[in-house]
Order: sequence, then structure tokens, then C-alpha cells
Amino acid sequence: MAKSKALVTRGNKNPRFAGVLLVGGLVGALTGVGAAFLLWQARGKKSRTAEADEPIISTGEAVNLGMILFGLLRQINDIARGK
Repeated sequence: MAKSKALVTRGNKNPRFAGVLLVGGLVGALTGVGAAFLLWQARGKKSRTAEADEPIISTGEAVNLGMILFGLLRQINDIARGK
């Protein structure tokens, strides 16, 4: 309880702040696990073919995905600020 209270009072006085962080962290973790599972399945399907040594996604695709995720975070921030 003391840790949670310290987190709330240091960062934000709103008591719902810690709950929002907890829920957001859980959603992010589950999303990451889901993405890893999908990549693992794709890797398993690809290993049965001749191109097993090739990466699942290219560098360009990874950069593109990163930019899309950055844009998503900016949109969430804009919604939170009421823009």
C-alpha cells in the first residue's frame, strides 16, 4: 500500500492515477504477449519452408510498425488532452 500511495502522491494527486497506470500496463503487456505469439506462429510456419533463415519482418517493416505505434501514442495523448 505504501508503494502505491507514494506513486500516486509523487506523480499525480488523483487517486485513480495508480489504477489507470495498472490497467494501462496490463493492457500493454497483454498486447505485447499477443504480438510475440503471432510472430512465433509465423516463425513456426516459415521454418517449414525453404526461407527459414530469413527474418520474419524486414527492417523497413519494423521501422514502419514503430512509426505507426508512435502515431497511436500521439493520438491517445491528443484524446487525453482534449484536442
